[in-house]
Amino acid sequence: MIGNDMVVALPRATAERVTLFGHNCNRPVGEPRGLERVAGRTFAAGERIRTPHLSLPQVRNTLTVLAARFAGRWGYSHGVNERGVAAGASSMKTRLPNDLPGLTGPDLVRLALERASTALQGIDVVTDLISRHGPGVAASEQDEGDPVIILADAKEAYLLAACSTYWVVQEVREVRAQCDVCQLRQDWDRISPGLADLAISRGWWPDDGSKLDFGNALIGEDGLIGSGLRRWGRATVVLEQHNGQLDTSIVRRLMAELGDAARGAVDAAEPAASFVVSLSPATEIGPIAWWCCGVPGESVYLPVALDGELPDSLKPDSTGGCEAWRMAWRLEELSLRDARTRAAARMLFPGLQARYDRDANEYLAEAASLHSRGDTPALHRLASTFMQHAAERFEEACESLVGGEAAPEAFDAAAMQSPVVS
Repeated sequence: MIGNDMVVALPRATAERVTLFGHNCNRPVGEPRGLERVAGRTFAAGERIRTPHLSLPQVRNTLTVLAARFAGRWGYSHGVNERGVAAGASSMKTRLPNDLPGLTGPDLVRLALERASTALQGIDVVTDLISRHGPGVAASEQDEGDPVIILADAKEAYLLAACSTYWVVQEVREVRAQCDVCQLRQDWDRISPGLADLAISRGWWPDDGSKLDFGNALIGEDGLIGSGLRRWGRATVVLEQHNGQLDTSIVRRLMAELGDAARGAVDAAEPAASFVVSLSPATEIGPIAWWCCGVPGESVYLPVALDGELPDSLKPDSTGGCEAWRMAWRLEELSLRDARTRAAARMLFPGLQARYDRDANEYLAEAASLHSRGDTPALHRLASTFMQHAAERFEEACESLVGGEAAPEAFDAAAMQSPVVS
């Protein structure tokens, strides 16, 4: 099973009183990936939407979504919409079969982001879809198990775990981590009708009036151990240690640490993309997300803004991969066999990340001013230019490292651009 790592922290746990959401997606080595911005639109009454396995009624209006998609996938691994709702999916094995065509975790993430204006509304969207259609996978994806989804907005967050056409939901209180193991026991807040009765009828839970232990009854011991448990434990410790002072940089470092722990622990897979977003109730401009299309910890998080047009280098081409991913992939391959390149990248990228952080703060200040004046076209141009410059800097950094097989000038640039980052 290819598991993903997710973390969320609500405003009372963060330094700037925003919600922070992070998601690492572990996928087969070398699988193409790209980022998409899909504008919301209005549909005619009665229109339907075609997922890989189902035809569903379409809603009248969809929301603009910024999300990552892997080659051959219809759904989104992680993303955020114009209303500031973020979502990501992981998976875990349950005792109930899900081998019929239905909705995968990424499918549910996409549908929730397109339709939900709040995290709670997203939960309602997902629970309704699961109850009606169930989670399902294609034959090539049967090792992924049932979906586990976190939905978050600027005020609240929820964790949902599915098993066949059933589900449980936990409301996040302050911080929460989720990996590819089950940590939902008797602390759920909502449960699918009939799930407890089913567990009792199968002999998985006693008929003594006690609250259903979801993990113990529906998962079994095999889904409660492994490397995912260690990653969950580490993430939980970091979130609790920094509770009240969490910020974007801490979450990015945590995702990098989790990505490093997942490498080699997940068969034939790697941390293929990482996504971090800050959701603020104090602004009406689209949120800035941070997307790493390489291995977190060995690359850099590019800032992406929902209010602008994505650079061409981040958009997937006919192969499903984007140019930024290809550059990151070439650099990763070279770094694995050349210590000099790896050392140069580790010197260069922290300075570039610090530059991105400064640019993002300047962008947010100017974007807020344009929004207050109602100058939407200027805001769109600003956001587009901001992302284009960030993408160009990433391309230049990769070229300096890969173009000359870790040419000496890459070390010179690293020495100049890499301050001490706490």
